Amino acid sequence: MKEDLTGRQFGRLFVVGDGGKNEKGRHYWKCKCACGKETLVEESHLKAGHTKSCGCYRRERPKARCVDLTGQRFGRLTVLGPVVEKNGRISKWECLCDCGNRVTCYRENLQSRTTQSCGCLREEVRRDNMRKAIHFVAGTCIERIAKQKTCSNNTTGHRGVYRRKNNKWRASIGFQGKVYNLGTFSSYEEAVQARLEAESRMYVPFLERYYSGKNGAAQGNAFCTLSAQREGDDG
Repeated sequence: MKEDLTGRQFGRLFVVGDGGKNEKGRHYWKCKCACGKETLVEESHLKAGHTKSCGCYRRERPKARCVDLTGQRFGRLTVLGPVVEKNGRISKWECLCDCGNRVTCYRENLQSRTTQSCGCLREEVRRDNMRKAIHFVAGTCIERIAKQKTCSNNTTGHRGVYRRKNNKWRASIGFQGKVYNLGTFSSYEEAVQARLEAESRMYVPFLERYYSGKNGAAQGNAFCTLSAQREGDDG
């Protein structure tokens, strides 16, 4: 005679009735969990203590072990609450940045201070570093007119030199917020020469004065020497 488990409790499960047998002859019981959910549980699992809930206990265990970060601040981020996954695990937390953006962050990144904003802090640091690295004097970027590297969008091999539709070559130069047209030429070499001469007239004295006043005449003259062979983007 089979044992009647109706009315007995196993962990969070209260047996409410017979659940019958499956195709393999295993006996099941209808149970109601303390959370309110009803479920079918195999008899052997109930008696052995393998099954103690509908599954809610397994989902709650990670929550119980998880340190609650709600309300804590990490840099510019205030933790609003956990992001619970389908399996009940918590690995991410929703945060509000001081700038107003909401982001989800991994717990490890918050606690290790790897993540301290929605990204706005990193962008501000980048802009600040750019401001420190670039110097404008009288409407002119010192680094731009002194550099010798050809820009990726340059198609002629020399900055300030352009090929026109009529196969003529135009040269121009930018200085102190203005663009000066140096003329139209029949050959590329003539246009390049006009550009180099303009650089010598405008850029070289300007850079000499800048670096002479900043670091001494000797260093300034050495730094700002412009070679006729240099390449760069449009200045």
